[in-house]
Amino acid sequence: MVYSYSSIELYESCPWAYRKVKIDGLKRPANEALEIGSMMHDRIAGYLERLIQNQSRTDWQWAEGKKPAHGDAAAIWERFVSGFTLPDLEAPGVESQFGFDRHWNPVGFFDPEVRFRGKIDFHFRQNGLAVVIDWKTNRKMPGSIEKNLQLRIYGWAVKQIVYPDVEEILLQLHFLRYGRNRQVLLTPDDLATVPQELDEKIARIEADTKFTPTPGSFCGWCGLTAHCPVMAQALVPVEFIAPVTRAEAENAATLLLAMQEMEKELTARLKAWVQEYGPVAVGDLVYGPQPNQTYTLDPQAVVTALLEAGLSREQVWPLLSVSKTTLERGLKKLKRKDLIEAVLATGTVKHSEKFEFRKEVVNEHESHG
Repeated sequence: MVYSYSSIELYESCPWAYRKVKIDGLKRPANEALEIGSMMHDRIAGYLERLIQNQSRTDWQWAEGKKPAHGDAAAIWERFVSGFTLPDLEAPGVESQFGFDRHWNPVGFFDPEVRFRGKIDFHFRQNGLAVVIDWKTNRKMPGSIEKNLQLRIYGWAVKQIVYPDVEEILLQLHFLRYGRNRQVLLTPDDLATVPQELDEKIARIEADTKFTPTPGSFCGWCGLTAHCPVMAQALVPVEFIAPVTRAEAENAATLLLAMQEMEKELTARLKAWVQEYGPVAVGDLVYGPQPNQTYTLDPQAVVTALLEAGLSREQVWPLLSVSKTTLERGLKKLKRKDLIEAVLATGTVKHSEKFEFRKEVVNEHESHG
């Protein structure tokens, strides 16, 4: 087996998914996020190689001709090109592939003895400092990043293969959607245990003979749930609707957990798709944005408006749990619904959208026409 950080991460997320993908060769379905990520990495690599070859800081005219047609990817590309200037650098590398054998000696990426391999998006030297940049198309950007194993692998590999004399490595994650960096400085102490940690993780994989499924938050990203034995067992109707034994209860809990996690991921991705391409029809329902309004009301302004309208203080006080709902209910009970618009006018309105299913509204003329 040839390992990578992504394959180790897959195993730790779900051993069963690892076995199906890495051992049995089952392909995970492509998705838009992965396609955009691959597209952006390819275009950025081509742009960097051109700038390095021509010794240019930017080349906006060339980049304009490489602008993706996809709306989301186009926006990401424009933000990157407009905000990126090739820095002063030495010994740069773009999409550099690296490989190591069983004893952690450097070998070719495709050499027969390769045991662990990976790829570094962009690296270069600045005096005595090595810089490694990893491009990210994630929608979520953390406030800070930790010196996790993936980042330390990048730093360790660069030091072993490209810049053996450097002492410190600046590792940057560049979040392309926002044009922002998150970075950490890796020291020799941070890198010293990387081979040992990888050996331990690989040993656990190679000692595993069962590859037991582990449902959890990864289920939303797995892409293999249609084949998953846990999902198949948990979907037995009687066990799901009315569990009797502990095993049946565990099946029901497993399904519920997976559904909750998948619902979160599916909701976020479907919302992003609908925001870009428009509502989706499902039978007589439509999934899309629903106009929604919320009001921020000033209690003092509300009281003043109601008193000036002739209400007594005794009538006003019960309304001071001030919200649009309580005002409407209270004024309706007082038979003064005519004051609702005037009171709401004292506050500020915030517009938002709620994504949910709704009945399709059919034009009566079209339905009979």
